[in-house]
Amino acid sequence: MRLGSLLGPDVKELILEDPSCLSAGLGELHAADVADLLEELPREDGVRLAERLQDAQLGSILPYLSGGVVRQLVTRLAPKRIGVALDGLEHDDAARILTFLPEEKRVPVLQAMSAKGAAAAKNLLKFDPGTAGRLMTDKFVKLKPEWTVAETLEHLKKIDPEVATVADLYVVDASDRLVGVLSLRKLLPAPPQKKIFELMTAELIAVKPDTKQDEVARLVSKYGFNALPVVDDERHGLGIVTVDDVVDVLVARETEAALRMGGVEAGAEPWERGALDYFGTSIVKVVRSRIGWLLLLFVAETMTGTVLRHFEGELAKVVALSFFIPLIIGTGGNAGSQTVSTIIRALALGQVRVKDALKVLIRETSAGFLLGILLCIVAGLRSLLWGTGPSLALVVGITIMAVCAWANIVGSMVPLMAQKLKIDPTVVSAPMITTVVDATGLAIYLLVAKAVMKI
Repeated sequence: MRLGSLLGPDVKELILEDPSCLSAGLGELHAADVADLLEELPREDGVRLAERLQDAQLGSILPYLSGGVVRQLVTRLAPKRIGVALDGLEHDDAARILTFLPEEKRVPVLQAMSAKGAAAAKNLLKFDPGTAGRLMTDKFVKLKPEWTVAETLEHLKKIDPEVATVADLYVVDASDRLVGVLSLRKLLPAPPQKKIFELMTAELIAVKPDTKQDEVARLVSKYGFNALPVVDDERHGLGIVTVDDVVDVLVARETEAALRMGGVEAGAEPWERGALDYFGTSIVKVVRSRIGWLLLLFVAETMTGTVLRHFEGELAKVVALSFFIPLIIGTGGNAGSQTVSTIIRALALGQVRVKDALKVLIRETSAGFLLGILLCIVAGLRSLLWGTGPSLALVVGITIMAVCAWANIVGSMVPLMAQKLKIDPTVVSAPMITTVVDATGLAIYLLVAKAVMKI
């Protein structure tokens, strides 16, 4: 349960009106809980609360806040306060929060930071959004291959307490090139005189700073890493990307994919500027993200009207045909959506490739016909219960079976075609299925009716 939901209005009012209670009331709470409270307050009250927090506490909650709240705080609070607060964060978090400010407004904030912190943040901001360079931290443990286990353990006692992780220790040579990795679990039980090069894993998986964050997430997920090293062309260790940052990427991508499945553009790199934050996104941006596909679908849906006009005479002769139009269209859309979701997931996980199109087509067509046969029986019986007669029941049953198979075919091929054309399947597939299956399903229904009922 969120902390804010546990605090009544009287408690919230007390916190806002009595600054002296902040240290005692919020000082012992986890930063994420304080962020929850701040999120649930009205924006102006949230700014007032943030102004009364200590610099270190303000910095600790910034990474847990949504994009809209972060944007408001970094633009409303004094640059010096923001700079001091960012100094206590990991460099990748500080760089991400700086992206909420226009470049010209970052200067006073960077000037308020320590020289080391400002230099590290500016270095990360040089890398393109959505790359490993933007996620990495340079605070990781480096070992020398010639060290003994005893020397290494002594070295670990003196390391920077702000290193991102000690679960994996990275071995570098005299030129600072990455030559291996050693887990702490493997180090601790080893004999004191054992050399590091005898224990380390030399075949190291690493990425370049321009590697896409999606690929970083895939590698971490595939191999179960706690962190992934980032190296340059000469294999110099530039930093590491930790698993907590990868989780943020995966959550952002899942959210972005869900929006695109609904025909909503989420932005190129949503986690950089809070583009996925519901209340933090302006109405103008919301409209801009939705209008494109709505206009396209609006035009495309006129195909359905064209089909109805073409069969106007048949519908006039047998009015009962119109009773089943929502059922036909809905069943086709649902079957197609299920197939699209399955294929897009398989593409994302690498289980299906474009070259597998024929196998996918055969599999989904078979599934479509089997589902269609089952639904055909149900639809036919339902039609008979409405007293529409056996001929119309036969038309409805045959159509349901054909539409299910057709929807599965379209639903399986559209994502693969989009992938082949280098278009994001999540953007085009669901809207395309809705449009194509609606119009073609209706045409199938009326053609079957014309053939069976001789109208």
